[in-house]
Amino acid sequence: MLKKIVIGFGVIVLFLFLYLLLYPVPFEPVSWHQMENPGLVEDLAPNNELRNATPILEGYPQPEAIALGPDNRLYTGLKDGRIIRFDHGGINIEEFANTGGRPLGMKFNQQGNLIIADEYKGLISINSTGKMEVLADSVEGTKIKLADDLDISSDGTIWFSDASQRHHADEVLMEFWELQPTGRLLKYNPATKSTIVEMDSLRFANGVALGPDDKYVLVNETVGMRIKKLWLKGPKKGDVEYFQDNLPGYPDNITYTEKGIFWVAFPSVRTGTLEPLYTKPMLRKIAYRVSSVFPPEMPPPYGMIIGYDTLGNVVYNLQDKSGLYHDITSAVQTRDTLYFGSYKMNKAGYFLTSE
Repeated sequence: MLKKIVIGFGVIVLFLFLYLLLYPVPFEPVSWHQMENPGLVEDLAPNNELRNATPILEGYPQPEAIALGPDNRLYTGLKDGRIIRFDHGGINIEEFANTGGRPLGMKFNQQGNLIIADEYKGLISINSTGKMEVLADSVEGTKIKLADDLDISSDGTIWFSDASQRHHADEVLMEFWELQPTGRLLKYNPATKSTIVEMDSLRFANGVALGPDDKYVLVNETVGMRIKKLWLKGPKKGDVEYFQDNLPGYPDNITYTEKGIFWVAFPSVRTGTLEPLYTKPMLRKIAYRVSSVFPPEMPPPYGMIIGYDTLGNVVYNLQDKSGLYHDITSAVQTRDTLYFGSYKMNKAGYFLTSE
């Protein structure tokens, strides 16, 4: 009897060993070294400033990004493909169009067309009557898998991100397990209707914003926890450097205001759960197999929007430790009001700034 118990136990141990070592996982991990999490300290110390925000669009599914239109109304895209518009304060809401995909980052061009980075459709344009045109759904022979955010230069050039060539937004956790740098910063020329890759090897390329006088463009790496700067003019033209590195959270969208502020939305602060395994691909596979049986505890909802000046100094530190506002993905300022959206909340909000 004892012998049977021992054999049975051995079979179970062997099965678990083989499962942890060999069972297929849905990603191909690579090694990557990341600096230690600096945490929320000094200028980024935790606070509850965002709790002073006012909720709007309650009941609307995941209004991710918000853009100000030439009609002085605000526009946002929803999870179900709809684009709605509304007056300041979140009133007089109406449907404007439906992309049939998932509209993410958006801006209006000089002609009054709404340019959208749609997760499934690519880069698209919608005119004032709601007519949609696909501007780009591939680049240099490869499919644009996850068009994410954009900005438009004074000459009409559209800079936009292709977050990943491997996963869609609802699979973003796979990016952290995998760490493959397949994100890209793309440039669309409306005159030639051509798209080129300006920067690649990004770890989930996300927010895009042009700096003052279009001298440079910033692109957020959500999984990379940093913001890169590509110089477009001057003696540094073509150079790439860090605007922010080793951030304590995962940067999503970014917008620039004429007041010289880059607003960066952080859907989450860093958890550190997987970071010790970033240089150990095999152990990440094992950890994933364990997590499928014993799911890890997810970080609590947290809200954070940071305003940086052009030198990278923190000017605004807006957080919500309580999680009333959380998973914030975008922030855009109109005069003294900061509107923000989320990819998980079924609402948006606005915050009155000091300016």
